[in-house]
Amino acid sequence: MEDVALPSAKVPRLTGLKKVEGKPVELLVHGRNIGDDAMLIVHLTNEGFELKDVVDMLSTSELYQQGDVVKLITGKSVRTIRRLLKEDEPIRLDPQQSVIAYQYALVLELAIRAFGGQPRAEDWMQKPSTYFHGQVPLELTLHPLGFQMVEQYLVQLIYGVYP
Repeated sequence: MEDVALPSAKVPRLTGLKKVEGKPVELLVHGRNIGDDAMLIVHLTNEGFELKDVVDMLSTSELYQQGDVVKLITGKSVRTIRRLLKEDEPIRLDPQQSVIAYQYALVLELAIRAFGGQPRAEDWMQKPSTYFHGQVPLELTLHPLGFQMVEQYLVQLIYGVYP
């Protein structure tokens, strides 16, 4: 009997985006200089990031354009985002989704710095880590405490304080 390849399920992606140049956090906050001002970040996330700015941030990363990651970050499916982007009115994420979008943007930036480039950073982000007891850093970023753990680990790598 001959082996027949089964059709694979097509993974939804946020395709057709024009890659926007810039750092993920800068794109997310629409170029505002936030520095280390945590209160400004609280204000911006309470206000809700504009969906267009979130999509610009997503466009910087092949990993972040995958359907399941898009849904983790925005709380919306790829199909819904495409539909919302066609509307004339600006759409904002709610505060909780805005916080999650910020966490993902910051982790991507820190990982790029820590690993010396985006391909290596994205590779690390999607593989189980022994440091995190086999958990995937990308998935940990969704949870506030997981995000803190990933952020702390990356900062330690950047500044040479190896865990």
